[in-house]
Amino acid sequence: MNLDKAFFLLFASVGAVAAFAPAGPAARSVASRAPAAAFLPKVRVAISLSSEVEEAAEAPVEAEEASEEAAAAPAEPAFETSIYIGNVAFDAVESDIRAAFAEHGTVQKVQMPLNRDTGRSRGFAFVTMSNAEEHAAAIDAVNESDIAGRTVYVSESLPKEKVAQNKKKYTERKQRNQGSKIYVGNLNFETTTEDLTAAFAAYGEVKDCFLPVDYDGNPRGFGFIQMEEENAVAAIEGLNGSELDGRTLNVNKSLPKGQKSAPKQIKLYVGNLSWGTEEGALRELFEEYGKVVDCYIPTDRETGQHRGFAFVTMDPDDALRAADETDGYELDGRILRVNEAQPKGSGRSNNYNSYNDGYDGGDAYDEAGDDSWGNDAY
Repeated sequence: MNLDKAFFLLFASVGAVAAFAPAGPAARSVASRAPAAAFLPKVRVAISLSSEVEEAAEAPVEAEEASEEAAAAPAEPAFETSIYIGNVAFDAVESDIRAAFAEHGTVQKVQMPLNRDTGRSRGFAFVTMSNAEEHAAAIDAVNESDIAGRTVYVSESLPKEKVAQNKKKYTERKQRNQGSKIYVGNLNFETTTEDLTAAFAAYGEVKDCFLPVDYDGNPRGFGFIQMEEENAVAAIEGLNGSELDGRTLNVNKSLPKGQKSAPKQIKLYVGNLSWGTEEGALRELFEEYGKVVDCYIPTDRETGQHRGFAFVTMDPDDALRAADETDGYELDGRILRVNEAQPKGSGRSNNYNSYNDGYDGGDAYDEAGDDSWGNDAY
């Protein structure tokens, strides 16, 4: 369009100049007699048309240069720094996280890793906002707020390189402070980390104490202690079979994942108990067949009433004899059902031996490959 206009103006300019240019002697004679001013308008027209021709010819070039400059300008990079949200409720869903952060800007992405077995949250999530200002505002506003019934802790996500660096430092520190990890089974559900630490502190410095809980925050009936090797050996020898908060402890060295220790005692399941049967009477019955290492009657946490079954732990020979003699025995008007308690998930349990009292039948910790104590292997 501009090029056509340029040619048109060029031809018009040439025509205008030719109109007042003298063609021969006669023309030169007439021109010499005419006033000089008579030629000025035509010159002005020629100059004006020439300028328009130049401007029209330059316009496409300028437009092309502007287009090239715009294409060469780098596009602003998308904001990709994510936010880490910890202590997320296991029942929380992605929409809960999105709603909390949407109040402080545009949420570009929400990631909530799920447990493969349960399909529930693993307790943390990641959020990406649209820019740095919203990113900072969201962290300040949401940190230590309530999402789905739990207080969440929010911070900027570390880069992968920083995470790898921190993991390396943790591994090196753990190797420097490496001691022995001790499994403590048959804990009272009311026992605290302070109680357990105090019991083991009599044998040396307790470097760590961990009591696993279930998804509802309830204790799972076992724990872990970390001590120096020499102190750990003394603690296992001194505390295994001792009593803490009314329960006889099972204490031994924690074993790697998949490895089970040979049982030193056998735990018997005693079912169909009368509601009036007390621990003393049950212990007295089984002591006729040997030493009773532990006698435990589970109770309902809300009512305090026992649940109609019990566990008795004895040495292997005594336990087998007791199971044979007491299965079918009448106690307090009820016929007892007695057999060896089966590990959780063993597939050998029957309809009156399906209770799991907080560990999987062995006294060895099923340790994860990354040596983390926060797994749910139990």
